[in-house]
Amino acid sequence: MQTILTNGATANRLNMVVLAEGYTSNEFSKFFLDATNAVDALLSCQPFQEYRSYCNAFAIFVPSNESGSDHPSWPSYRDTYFNSSYDLDDRIITIPTDNLGQGKVDALVQTFVPACGLAILLVNDGIAGGSDGNGKTAIVATGYYEPYLETNNLAHETGHVLAGLGDEYTDPNPGYPDVEEPNTIHNTNSVVTTDSIKWRAWISTNTPIPTKPPDSYPSVIGLFEGAHYHTNGWYRPKLNCMMRSTSDPSLVPFCEVCSEALVLAIYQKVRPIESFAPTNASLSISSAQPVTFSLALLQPATHNISVQWFTNGAVLNGVTSPAFTLSPQSLGNGSNWVSALVKDNTPLVRTDPTNLLSQTVTWTVNVNLPQLRLDSPVWLAGGQFAFRVTGNAPQDFVIQASTNLTSWTSLTTNSLVGGEFHYTNSATAGFPRRHFRAVTPP
Repeated sequence: MQTILTNGATANRLNMVVLAEGYTSNEFSKFFLDATNAVDALLSCQPFQEYRSYCNAFAIFVPSNESGSDHPSWPSYRDTYFNSSYDLDDRIITIPTDNLGQGKVDALVQTFVPACGLAILLVNDGIAGGSDGNGKTAIVATGYYEPYLETNNLAHETGHVLAGLGDEYTDPNPGYPDVEEPNTIHNTNSVVTTDSIKWRAWISTNTPIPTKPPDSYPSVIGLFEGAHYHTNGWYRPKLNCMMRSTSDPSLVPFCEVCSEALVLAIYQKVRPIESFAPTNASLSISSAQPVTFSLALLQPATHNISVQWFTNGAVLNGVTSPAFTLSPQSLGNGSNWVSALVKDNTPLVRTDPTNLLSQTVTWTVNVNLPQLRLDSPVWLAGGQFAFRVTGNAPQDFVIQASTNLTSWTSLTTNSLVGGEFHYTNSATAGFPRRHFRAVTPP
């Protein structure tokens, strides 16, 4: 295994793993170059480009005895590790679902990158093709005779595997399960309203539903008939999209609805808060020294994650930086809460029903600050003066005196017993007026 791209710990990244199919032992270097180019191409497509920092990528090389892939209709067969096969008529690459194919993918990924979020099987064959590997593996041929198709096929198949997106083709595919995906709707009723459309948040009020004539709305989200291998009764969000087209991805990217589903899929595997401090979620504070709370955030390419701090559920207005310094005196003694709400307000997502783009960290802060009070002053016989100190002083306290409230002299260090202490000074005859206070160590 070699690392192609590393942006952080695998525990909090979308970890892509590219595996070699149809590469002989002499094509070791070629595979790692092809794998690197494939990952770079995928991460150049939106929304992956925006969230490149959320991704790691690795390549696993397993040699095949022969180069290429099976093409039964030619006929042409190759002895390869994962037993891939496809033909020119449909270009759908398949591998066995058992331990001769998908089982080998699963075993390698589990051994080398257990936290894999996207497995990619790269087939060393000049004829472009691909599939979603029964929803588990994005399979794509290098397709060096039609190189742009490799990027298109890889992005398209990744849409299937990572976000469960559906094909938006209208060519018949008998027997294909009639199950809706995030980007398809099945409707046998001729009446369709905007409120019934799952991507309605993206539809403008002046867009006709269904969206006809289609060619009059080439760039908007609406309800376009034809999807899921049906010309009628199935609908897609946009006139054209990566899940429908075989064009260059730079010309026909993922539509807004598919892009939103991919961003949500990334956030199912990655949390925006990389780490936080203090790492202990429960703190005990018995000093007035300020305490700093901080977050290390994953930042997308062109916009920043937002932060809002709270104490005891109340918004701290204007406190929106990744670090926040708290004065313990601002909280009352006892149990308190400090929390940070982090959110990705990306325009790529309009509907986030389970709040995947948000994360909250909360600390329990038990404050036990010294609180001292001087009371019960009294004159005693012989000209002495006495008073009582009450409150809370876990680290003892010092009684100080001053004649001007500026310069203070320490008189004695004491401890509270039963929450109080009685102080008596020496005879006051002939002494100037004095002020007293009780202070705790810093």
